[in-house]
Amino acid sequence: MNFLNNLSEYLTVLGIPGLFFISFLDSALVPLAGGPDAVILLLAYAADFHFFWIALTATVGSTLGNMILYGIGHKSGEKALARFNPDRVAQIEQKMQVYGAWAVFGSVLAPPPFPTKLVILAAGVLKTGKIRFAASVFSGRLVRYSLVAWLAAKFGSRAAEIIKENTIAAACVLVVVLLLALGISKWRDRRSYCKRQGNEGAPPESA
Repeated sequence: MNFLNNLSEYLTVLGIPGLFFISFLDSALVPLAGGPDAVILLLAYAADFHFFWIALTATVGSTLGNMILYGIGHKSGEKALARFNPDRVAQIEQKMQVYGAWAVFGSVLAPPPFPTKLVILAAGVLKTGKIRFAASVFSGRLVRYSLVAWLAAKFGSRAAEIIKENTIAAACVLVVVLLLALGISKWRDRRSYCKRQGNEGAPPESA
């Protein structure tokens, strides 16, 4: 553990390149002290370049790291989930089967202590499409890290306190957004299905 703490401190000093590796390792089942969020806060507050590039760097690193974790779940199957609580695993797998990529998007967007790694492993076990998985991780992380970086650039040292005070509110907004997105997605699927059924039931045109 001391080695991981020292590694985290060393990578933080490296700035943007260090943030990339911290995001990658933290998402690939190698937890580092503070994690990407703390480094994003530090860099966005102190750096001269635009906060978006900080968020984008962390997003790319995290997406690649989650692809590693996804691959572990894909190849190892249920063995990859054996270290977690069986009841929670069953619940996560059920949600994944129903909501798929939306569950991944919500998990990487949600703040700790949400069991994001468990969802990522479940996505691999259930063989969620790689492109959809990567797109969900990338978009969710980009939203989250951009918000964190923007708060640091805007409010400086008060950003961490603001995030802590508004975690519950942010979680509620996340739930509402996901429910709306799921509702729209289901409505579009139903509309598409009804349209196909209507076309199949229509009489053939006369020559």
